[in-house]
Amino acid sequence: MTIRRMTALRVGNFKAFSDTQRLPLKPITLIYGPNSAGKSSLVQALALAHESEFGNASTEQSAPDVHQTRLGGSAIDLGGFRQYVHRGQAARRVEWGAELDVASIDKAGSGRLAGHLAPASRVALTISLGIEVDDQERPRPGAEPRVEEIQITADGAELVRMSRRPAADGAADQGARFRVDRLAVEHPMLSRAIVEAIADSAKPEDRGQRDPADIMQILGTLVPSLLVRTGRFLPTDAEVSLEETRSAPAASERLQLALERLLPPLLEQLVVGIATAVREEIGTLRYLGPIRSLPPRHLALTEQSDTNRMAGGAWAWDEVRRDDSVRAAVNAWLGSERLKTPYELSVRSLVPLEGMQRIIEDELLDEQYAESDSAGAVSWGQASRSNGPGDDPSSSGLASRLASALASTANVRFRELVLVDKRRDTVVTHRDVGVGISQVLPVLVMCYGSRGAMLAMEQPEIHLHPGLQAELGDVFIQAAMSERRNTLIIETHSEHLLLRIMRRIRETAKGAAHGHPLISAEDVAILYVDPHGQGSAVREMPLTAGGELAKSWPGGFFEEGLREQFDDA
Repeated sequence: MTIRRMTALRVGNFKAFSDTQRLPLKPITLIYGPNSAGKSSLVQALALAHESEFGNASTEQSAPDVHQTRLGGSAIDLGGFRQYVHRGQAARRVEWGAELDVASIDKAGSGRLAGHLAPASRVALTISLGIEVDDQERPRPGAEPRVEEIQITADGAELVRMSRRPAADGAADQGARFRVDRLAVEHPMLSRAIVEAIADSAKPEDRGQRDPADIMQILGTLVPSLLVRTGRFLPTDAEVSLEETRSAPAASERLQLALERLLPPLLEQLVVGIATAVREEIGTLRYLGPIRSLPPRHLALTEQSDTNRMAGGAWAWDEVRRDDSVRAAVNAWLGSERLKTPYELSVRSLVPLEGMQRIIEDELLDEQYAESDSAGAVSWGQASRSNGPGDDPSSSGLASRLASALASTANVRFRELVLVDKRRDTVVTHRDVGVGISQVLPVLVMCYGSRGAMLAMEQPEIHLHPGLQAELGDVFIQAAMSERRNTLIIETHSEHLLLRIMRRIRETAKGAAHGHPLISAEDVAILYVDPHGQGSAVREMPLTAGGELAKSWPGGFFEEGLREQFDDA
């Protein structure tokens, strides 16, 4: 079973947000709010991290000056640091952070890290991005945005804070040198890890002879000399060392040497382990934009180089054509008792004309059944041999042999995806039916074809009538709460979608799930992005255990129906 590790996102000084906002990530997170409030900014913050980590994977350097993203195509064009920093104020720093569930950190992949972190329930990695500015707070010529500060906290208490510093010898800044400003060696988590490390490495006669006061005194002299080198957005490549210019031993020589040997790898394990866990989560991110593209009428040969292929949903048509199980799940949804959609997706195998000619020549025409005329044309002849029990020179036998030969030509066939109108048993394409099919299919394929992924979608309900919008609620519950175990982040305007999810929560609470995956209020986060003069704010709309909103929507959101019915002009 896939365990969700990333439980919250933190964003500050980014696009619509001035103050740092905390975005809880539940199995299903729904984001609501007025137009232009900043709902998409939350999804774009994830895309920023994804592009910084994976968009420039061919180099060792991070690339936080993100413009158009590979993940989002033209749907997520951040325009670079000067555009995505709040109000274009280049002197300010963009804050990006992720919280992790400690219990889910992979012990095998993190060594002893999970054991060291066990007393805490959550840890957070926060990164500050900035750019060098002049006295007028304008970016210096040629300056590039970079990671300026890295912080790790445990249950809100600071463990490590490091900031970018120039080289001590005055050499040019290589963009990968950080000094440790604070290491909370007094924190129970770190002090226990240090004591355990010393005990493990000590000689038998020295065990139990370490004075905690001496340990803390020596650590106080070592921490300012810790140097961290990293060249990525997330410090997964961090290397920790001690500067050669550190002070002389302040206590026992043997104890100091032990701490000098143990402290850098302990800090490196902490930083790299947490950063790697965050990176793995960000690496599962898949994005579907608010407007899905309309692929060509014939899908056997589709364009593969479109920059909007992922965000526009064009990939979904290839996946549903290729994956029989995904196609079956989509067809089950389209043909369900509630939807009663008359269409079914089907795949036809097409063989090129040249392939057909080769099949006929190689498999079906032998010298006993065919002969050539003087012009070289092929015509069917009479058999000159007696027919055995399995021989059939008739047209039906020929058809059987032709079908058998075609079945062995998978390597030269094209798979064409079509829609079948079951009312008339007629083959049509997505271009012959309403646009709703083309818009919802990528949503369905993303949900049914993903496992253990972070799925971010904008406006999945577009071009769907209210009944189908509600049905999407069940699709999302299946994607998040079944064995697929995806994390869904959905920016939407649909009240019908929310009402269906709330209904399923009530049914679960009453023990009447009726075959649907169980879902509770703890599995759903409803966020409202509230715009105001100083920058938008994210407000959580909690649900009761019975699936009802615990408080009213801000500003009368979703009350238009009542106003239209009862408010007089």
